[in-house]
Amino acid sequence: MLKKILALSLLLCLICSSASAAIYDCGDGRNVLLAIGGSFAYARDTEGNLRVWGDNQFGQLGKGNQKQSFKISDFKSKNQNIDISQIKDVIPASDYSFLWMEDGTVYGVGNNSYLPLTVAEGTYSTHVLTGLPEKPAALATGFGHAMMLTENGEVYAWGRNSQGQVGNGNTKKTKTPAKLPLSNIVQIACGGKFSLALDADGQLWGWGDNEFNTLLPDTNKNQLKPVKIDTGDIDIAYIDACGASVVLLDTEGTLWTWGKNDMHQLGYDTKGKTVKIPTAVPLDLPVTYVAAYSSQTYAILSDGSLWSWGNNSYGQLGQGFRSSSTEGVLPGKCWDSDVVMVMGGSLFVIAMTEDGTVLSAGISKFGQQGEGTADSKYTMTPNGMDLIMD
Repeated sequence: MLKKILALSLLLCLICSSASAAIYDCGDGRNVLLAIGGSFAYARDTEGNLRVWGDNQFGQLGKGNQKQSFKISDFKSKNQNIDISQIKDVIPASDYSFLWMEDGTVYGVGNNSYLPLTVAEGTYSTHVLTGLPEKPAALATGFGHAMMLTENGEVYAWGRNSQGQVGNGNTKKTKTPAKLPLSNIVQIACGGKFSLALDADGQLWGWGDNEFNTLLPDTNKNQLKPVKIDTGDIDIAYIDACGASVVLLDTEGTLWTWGKNDMHQLGYDTKGKTVKIPTAVPLDLPVTYVAAYSSQTYAILSDGSLWSWGNNSYGQLGQGFRSSSTEGVLPGKCWDSDVVMVMGGSLFVIAMTEDGTVLSAGISKFGQQGEGTADSKYTMTPNGMDLIMD
C-alpha cells in the first residue's frame, strides 16, 4: 500500500497537501505555497515572499490587527519570535490559522472560541505558541477542531467536540490534545465536524458527525471514538473531505465520494439524497489532484484541466455562471490552460497555472479575490499576482 501511495505521488504534479494548504514544487529547488481558509488566503512565491488577503475579523491573517485586507499585502507578524524565512507551512481553517515552523513549533492565530489554538479561549490577532505535545508530521483543521499526525504514526485531536470530532469519547471541547487509540497512521483529514485517518495498511478510520453517513452506512449516530470505515477494495492514495462528505483519490486516479449531496458536491446527481457508500465520480481522465471544502470540490485532471462541482451560489466554481444548488451544478471544465494547484474556501476558489499566474473566482465580501473590491466574479481570471518568479 505504501508503495502505491508513493507511486501516485509522482502523478500528483509535485504537489503536497495538508488540510487546506498546498505546496507546489517547481522542480528547480524552489516551491510555491498556497493556503486558503474560510474567507482568507496566504500565498508564498518562489522568492519567499509571504502575502495575505481576505477576511481578518478574528485576526486570522496574523498581522497583529483585525483590519480587513481587500488587497494582497505582505505578511508582517507582530510576534517577534516568528522568522518568515523559517515558515514551513501555513495551515488555515474556517476562521483561524497555524504557522508551522521549520523547527517543528506551531503558532496559532484567529478565532479560538472552540480552543483549537490550545490556549485560553478568546480571539488572537498575533500568533501564539501552541501547546502541542510533539512535533507534527502533518496538521489538519476542521470547523473549530484540529488534528496532528506524529512522525511515528500517532494521532492527536483537540478543539470543538460537539459531535465527537475529537474522538476522545465525549462531546466537550478541549484545548488539550487528546491522543487517540490509532497507530501506523499515514494521513489525516478533517471534515466540518468529523475526522479521518488512513493507516499504512490502507484502512480508513473516522469519528465525529455521522448525520450523512460519512462514517457508517447503517446508522446516523455520531461516533465519539474512531471506527473503521468500509471502503471495499479501493487502494486509497489521498483522503480529503467537504463539510459533510468524504473524498478519496485512489492509486489509479479515480475519485470516490459519499455523504451529503444536497448541492451536488459529490460530483453526480442523486436528487439531493445522501450517498452511504463510496461511489466513483464520472470523469473521463485520471485525477491528479483534488481539493474539497464546504460544499464544493475541485479536481485537476491528467491533461491539466480544472474541473469543479457543488455549491455555486457566488460563482465559486469559476465556470462563468452562478447557479442555485437546485439546478444541479455538475462537473465542468472551467479553465483551458494547465492548472497545477487549486484550493477552495467557503465561497471562493484560488488556483495557479504552470507559469505561476494566480486565478480566482467567487465571493469577495471580505476581499477574497485580493483585487481591492467586494465584487464577486464567476469566471476564473487572474487576480494580478504571480508566484513563480523569473
